[in-house]
Amino acid sequence: MCDEILQALIRQASGVRLVWSTDWLTHDRAVQELAAGRLDFDCGYYRTAARETRVLYSRQPVLRLETVLAVRAGDPAAITSFAELRAALVDGHDTVLVNAGSAFLDRLHKAGIDDRHIDAWGAHSDTNLRKLMSGRGRFYIFRNPGLTETLRNNGWEDRVRILPQPLAVDDQYLVFSPHLDPEVRERLEAALARLVADGTLAQIASQHGGHPPGL
Repeated sequence: MCDEILQALIRQASGVRLVWSTDWLTHDRAVQELAAGRLDFDCGYYRTAARETRVLYSRQPVLRLETVLAVRAGDPAAITSFAELRAALVDGHDTVLVNAGSAFLDRLHKAGIDDRHIDAWGAHSDTNLRKLMSGRGRFYIFRNPGLTETLRNNGWEDRVRILPQPLAVDDQYLVFSPHLDPEVRERLEAALARLVADGTLAQIASQHGGHPPGL
C-alpha cells in the first residue's frame, strides 16, 4: 500500500522527484537514517514517543491498519486483546514472534509482556511465519492489510490462521527527516491533502481490503 501511496503522492507533488530505494530497512534503522538526513521521508509509521523526538510526522494519516495475531491453523487460540495475550503467555512456555525493529515490540512491552515471552530476531514477515509454522513460537503479531496478502502470496493460507479480532486499530503516517527542506515537506503535505480530498487514499485502501484513515 505504501508503494502505491508514495507513487500517487509524487504525481501530485509539483516539483518533487522521488528517488526510490530498493534497500529494505527495519523501521528502527529507517528512523536512524531519517534522523541523520540520509533518508528524506518514508511511509507507514505508528506514532511513538521515541520516534517523535527524532522525526516529523505528517499532519494527515495515510493508512488505517489492524494489529492482528496469527497462529498455526490447528491452534484453538481465541485472543481478543493484549491482556488476553499476556495471560496466554504467563506460563512461560509460549512465545510471540515480532519483526525486529517494529513498533509492535514497544506495544508488547507496554502491555506488560516481557522479553522472556518475545522473539524479535526475525526481520521479515516471511521469516517469522516460517518460524511460526515450524513451532518456534505460538503467536505472530503483525498488521492487516499486509498479513493476509503475505499468506496468500506464499500459499500458506491453509497453514496459518489469522485471529478474527484485531488487538488494535490505528492510523499510520508519513514521516519526514528533520533535515528535509521545509518547502519540500509542505509540498508533500499539500499533495497528501489532495489525495485525501479526491478519494485516492480511500481507493488504495479498498484495493488492499483495508480502510482509509478515519473510517
